[in-house]
Amino acid sequence: MVGSGARKMRVRLITYLGCIVLLGCSAHKFERNVIFGGPPGTRVERVRQYSLGDQFKIFRYGVESVEPPLMGLADPIAERGVSAVPFLLNQLNSNPDDAITEDVLLIFERMAFSKSYDVKSDAPLMATLEARIFAVKDDEWRKICSKQFERIRHAP
Repeated sequence: MVGSGARKMRVRLITYLGCIVLLGCSAHKFERNVIFGGPPGTRVERVRQYSLGDQFKIFRYGVESVEPPLMGLADPIAERGVSAVPFLLNQLNSNPDDAITEDVLLIFERMAFSKSYDVKSDAPLMATLEARIFAVKDDEWRKICSKQFERIRHAP
């Protein structure tokens, strides 16, 4: 009987852990379906079909949860140019996470280099980005963000 009780306990534990895994995975089902729901070569095209808010969710999942990070998912947002700036500033202002700062800077960097928006000429935006970088708590994240900022500042 002792073996039977241990077996039941193992089955319960495995069932419990399986439920946790399934529930945890369902949190990003939409983002995963967009990213992995077709050929990798059409991924950016698929992202372009969504609203700015959904594009940002997909982008964040792609750079934070996929290895190697799918940085190209920043492009559909960057292509929106000035129309995306208020949304991106709202993301920065509503979330103090260092990773958000780095991710938003990547989008602005893509804007600067694609010339969809002249980021470096927008003095209030540049001041906001610089202040946000100064507030980054982790030294390594701050270095990464500072390098991105410098690339934006020196974009052609």
